[in-house]
Amino acid sequence: MAGLFHCFSSAYYQDRRDLNNMKKFGLIVFAVGLIVLGYHYLRGLMMLGYVDSAIVRVRAISEAEAQFARAHPQSGYTCTLSELPRNEGIVRVVAQAHIDNGYAFEIVGCEKTEVGKPNSTYHITARPLQSGQPAFCSDSSGVLRSDESGSVERCIAKGAPLSS
Repeated sequence: MAGLFHCFSSAYYQDRRDLNNMKKFGLIVFAVGLIVLGYHYLRGLMMLGYVDSAIVRVRAISEAEAQFARAHPQSGYTCTLSELPRNEGIVRVVAQAHIDNGYAFEIVGCEKTEVGKPNSTYHITARPLQSGQPAFCSDSSGVLRSDESGSVERCIAKGAPLSS
């Protein structure tokens, strides 16, 4: 009888060990799932921060262009970021080779329309360096626009205006 009890008790303890191993495995799978979800959540928040930063930078550059044109009425707008009056956003963009928080900033489309006349046109662009982010642009009107596909060309041509 003792042998029969021993056989059942070892099977019982083996079942308990298997159950404990399954619980440990379940906890590991749960922890890995939480880590993956946390990563995607935090990455999304980081990307949102990049978008906000790009909007702030484009607005700062647009305001600096307006200041430059007022200070230099004979030449109008500048085509070079480094010529703009310095503010925190411009200093940071210029110091980092026109790249900041996942966006590349540029002034384009600023040709003089007539010889001897001040430059009256420009476009500021913020091109995302990672897919899935919107592009931003502005011009002498000061209206900030975006293109959800990330194309600065489409932003300039028909970007959706952002509200203040």
